[in-house]
Formats: sequence, structure tokens, C-alpha cells
Amino acid sequence: MDLGQAPTDYQHCRILAADDDEKICQLYTQIFQGGVESASESERMLEQLLGQEQLEVEQQEVFDSAVVNQGEDAVVRARAALAEGRPYSVAFLDMRMPPGMDGLETAKQLRALDDRIYIVFVTAYSDRSIDELDQTMEHGTLFLRKPFVKEEILQLARTLSRNWSKDRRLEDSVSRAEMEVVNSAMKAKDDFLASMSHELRTPLTAIIGNSEFLAESSLDDDQHELLRSIEVSSLGLLALINDILDLSKIESGKFSVDEIPYDLNEVIDEVGYVFAARAHEAGLKFQVDHPEFTNQLIGDGRRLSQVLINLLSNAMKFTAEGQVTLTVRADEEAGKIHFQVKDQGIGMPQETLSKLFKPFVQADATISGRFGGTGLGLHISWTLVELMGGKIHVESEEGKGSTFCVMLPLTVSELPVSTKRRRCFVTLDCYFSGKILVAEDAPELQSLERRVLKSMGLDVTIANNGREAVELALSEEFDLVLMDMQMPEMDGIEATEMLRSVGYEIPIIALTANVMQQHQDQFEAAGCSGFLAKPIDRHRLQEVLGGFLTSCTREQYLKEGHSIAAAEEKEATSNSFVDDELIQLFTERTQLLRGELISALESENWDEVRAIAHTVKGSGTTFGFPELTRLGKEVCDTVDHNVEDGLHQLTKQLIDMMGEALPNVS
Repeated sequence: MDLGQAPTDYQHCRILAADDDEKICQLYTQIFQGGVESASESERMLEQLLGQEQLEVEQQEVFDSAVVNQGEDAVVRARAALAEGRPYSVAFLDMRMPPGMDGLETAKQLRALDDRIYIVFVTAYSDRSIDELDQTMEHGTLFLRKPFVKEEILQLARTLSRNWSKDRRLEDSVSRAEMEVVNSAMKAKDDFLASMSHELRTPLTAIIGNSEFLAESSLDDDQHELLRSIEVSSLGLLALINDILDLSKIESGKFSVDEIPYDLNEVIDEVGYVFAARAHEAGLKFQVDHPEFTNQLIGDGRRLSQVLINLLSNAMKFTAEGQVTLTVRADEEAGKIHFQVKDQGIGMPQETLSKLFKPFVQADATISGRFGGTGLGLHISWTLVELMGGKIHVESEEGKGSTFCVMLPLTVSELPVSTKRRRCFVTLDCYFSGKILVAEDAPELQSLERRVLKSMGLDVTIANNGREAVELALSEEFDLVLMDMQMPEMDGIEATEMLRSVGYEIPIIALTANVMQQHQDQFEAAGCSGFLAKPIDRHRLQEVLGGFLTSCTREQYLKEGHSIAAAEEKEATSNSFVDDELIQLFTERTQLLRGELISALESENWDEVRAIAHTVKGSGTTFGFPELTRLGKEVCDTVDHNVEDGLHQLTKQLIDMMGEALPNVS
């Protein structure tokens, strides 16, 4: 196409004018709306002098124009026009426009918004020299003195608009040509990467598969070490191939994320399982702190898993000793879900944080040689989070560790989560070493918790309330405290606050049937290091213990001097936590609570009703009565929300269900 012969289309060229003189503004409006006949002899001569082609034009030319009184208004109009995708081609600006910005400042701001707009200064005063204006504006600037001839304004508008249109067509033509070159290069690269991926994956699959097969055979320690080296190198190379392919998809715009239901519990379980094993091998503590979700979420669970794996891999790679923690928090009111990966590793200086999410960039030049890696993982994670509509940022201090925070939109599906879960973050035959203080007021739960913890190799001390827990914690040495949050005399929150106020630093885990986010926030504010929901899930308990205590396998347990008989006793105990003795305790306790609940209902003492329902909620499922837990929760929720309608009937249902449970148990 001959760009020089393109037809003039003034309806697609927009004109902006600013002058504080209302009469000048009216004149601009008249000129741009067809109030002046064009194509006069003087205009044609000016056109020839400016080197423009002679074109046939209509007698009454109408521009799409905006005329304002102040420079600030001109900037607002220009910004809105850009947002609409219909920018102005020419701006006529008065130099003096009190009380606001002058013409030069207005021109600077217009150019900051759109570098391609032509500027015409129209003024009767020489506040600035033409050289100064040219130097400041650099290009595309003209100067016209008042009083001006209307035909001059019209001809300048026509000529500059035509130039602006030609420039845009030329840019579009160049952009299309450049895009064709880029697309061709991207296709060639994609073809190469696809071929490379196939050629490398095939032998890698064989190497990894045969390594796993050999690991099952009889090998000595040296051979196992060699095999482990082969496996680690192969998996590292496979991860690198996947990262490069992901980066290629991102650069070509072919990378997409799903918006489908996924089970976040399963995502966390699977990620936790993998990194619990890695942490165990590396001698690190690993903790996962997350709420239980009852419904699936909408999003891309696979890509979320990829982000968490990248962040946790980094955390463990740069942590020689100490702990790595994955924390998940849901903010339903704000519609956000937060993921935090915190480590106690080498940390980073502040000047490196700004470039951390760029591809092929490490925190410093020695990182790749000392720790390996390409620097792609964080860039890919950043891109995935952005594609999922979220944000990622990092806080770090050199020598103290790093914290990566991911925020994603929270959209809850109507689909329930799966009931079949892989919850074991440490092996089922896992043993722990240490001394634990358990603060629990319910006798049947005291016995059960003591039995479960002792089956894991732990030394257990029981406190009946918060006051006893404080006294024991300050008089004896413990490695961990499990603190029930609702107890007589002194509750768990008050006890935790008291311990923290005197500098008690041992981890305190909240035991609670209150699992709402507001309750978790209260526990955290009091100084709790984590929380366990009642009824206690054994695998979740192992998961929490693994974050604070040293674990070992059966073989290591025996090597530490424990007898085989002790290990077998532990295993036998772990297979029968709830026996006749515990069931009898549960029966007696339920009978007592039922009588107290009847009295509380008759007197409409709703605080007492809630306290009893809370206790029932925490133990019902543990002893085989999930309906007690469900009804107990409904009563607690109804009292918490001050809903009187139906509360009497709901409490009576709980009383009846407790009565039904007693004969069945006995």
C-alpha cells in the first residue's frame, strides 16, 4: 500500500484544544465543527510549502474535537481517550491558563500519556522561547501567535492529522512485519523444544524407572548411595525440562489456567506428603498449618500445586537446619486465600528482591554453583499466580530466612471435598522423642490423647485445666504443649497468654473444636504456634508433631536403645486406641453431660448449653458418634449467631441423640 496516497479521514482524527479565554474556545469549536470553508487558495499554498500532497477535500470538514478551559481538563480528556482506544492526534494549547497549569506543563503531561500527539502552542505572549519549547518537547511541536487566522488553525489541524494517520499506518505495518518474524521464531523454538523434550524424556523415563526398580533389590550401602545420586540427578533434569517447556508456553502466550472445582485438602496433603519426606531426609522440621475445607474451590489445583512445590523446594534447598512451614489461611469475607511458605535459611539482601521473579536470575552469582537451579522456578510461579488472578511477594532478611506470600481469589464450589484422603505426612510407623504436656479437662479425652501420644513414643503429662497447665509448664521441662482452649478455672487462651507474657518459648498447640477463622486468629494472637481441630485426626496429629519434634522410623527407634517388645507394644496400642475402658469413660461422661444439658435447657442458660454442646462436639466422632459432633456444632453455631428460633428444639435433639448413644455404647 502507498502510504503517501492514503485518503484523509478526519472523522478518525481527534483534536484537543485548551484556552482559558471563552471566546477563543468558542472560535475553536466553530473551526473544528465546520464553520470555516477549507481548501482556500492560501491553504493550498501552505500545504505545498509544507510538502503535502494535494487532495480533494470536502467544503465543510468536521473534526471529532474537545475544547476545554484548563490544562488539567485537557489531561483528563487525553487520559480518557487513551483508555477508550481513540487518542487525540493534535493538541492546541494556550501558554497562559490561570489559575491552573500553563501550556508547557500541560504539554509535558500529555506527552507523558501519549508520546505521539502533536502539540501546537498558541499564545500572544513569549513567556518561553521557541528554542526552549523545542528542547523541552523534543519533537512534533509547533508555535502559533495570537491573534491567529482561522484558516491557519484549520490547515494545521488537517496537515498534522494527516501526518499522525500516516505515522500510525506505518507503525502498524512495521508491527505486523515484526510480529510475523517473532511468530516464526517462536514456532521454530517451540518445534525445537517439543523435539528436545521427547528426545530427553524417553531415556530419562528409562533411567528413573530402572533406578526405582534397582532400589528394591539387594544392594550394599555404597550401591544405594550411587543409585540415589542417579535418581536425584535424573529427577532434577526432568524438572529442568518441565520448567523450560513452561517458560516457552508463557512466552508464546499459550499458557492457560483452569477454572474448575478442585479439592484444596488433597492438594495440601499431596504437597505435604512429598516435602515431609524430603525434610526428614534433610534433617529439617516441616510443618503444615491449614484449616479443613468442607467444599471444593474453583480454580486450578494443578497449577497451585506447582507454585507450592516451587516455593517449598526453594525453602528446603536454602535451609541447612531449622524449620520450613506452609501456612494456609482463608478470608471468606474478603474472598481471598493466603498461602505462606516460611523458612529459616540463608535469606537474601534487600537489593536482590526486586529481580527475584525474573527468568534465569538468582539472588547472587554464586547461588547456581552452590545450590544448583536455573532461576526459572520463581519466575514461573510468579506468572502462574498472576494468571490465576493473584499476587505473590517475598520478605527476607539475610542470615535469618525468607517468607513467600501468595494471595489468590477464594471461590467456593458447591461440591463437597473427598472423604478419601492421603493424610499421612509422616510414615504410620513414625516414632517421636520428647516430653509433652497435655491440658485437657474431659477425662475420656485425657485417656485417649495420652494413649495416642504414648503410642508414638512420647512421654505425656496431663493437666486438668489452664491453671494446672501454667504451673506444670513453668515447673517442668517440656518439648511441646497441647492446650485445650475451653477448660474450667482458666481457659487455654488465658493460659497461653500468661505463659507467653513470662517469656515461655516452648511451642503451644491449640486443641479446639472451634475451627472458625476468627477463633484461629484468637489462638494465634494469644501466642499459639498452631492448632489441632477436635475430634483429633491421628494423621493430622502426626503432621503437627513432625513440625516441632524429632521423628524416627521403627529401625531408628530400636537403634536408640528401645526394646523390640516396646516397639511391638506401641504398635499393638496404636491399633486399638478406643477400647472398653475408654468407651466406659465416654459413656459415664455423656450421661453426666446429658443431665447437665437438660437442666441448662430448662433454665434457658444458653451459655451453659453452648459449653456442654462444645464438649460433645469434640468427642462424639472420636467415639463413633459423628451425629453428636454434628448436632453439637449446630447448637454452638446457633448460640454464637444469637439465633433463638429453633435453638430449643435443636438442643432437645442433641439431648435425645445423647440418650440414644448411651444404650448403644453400653
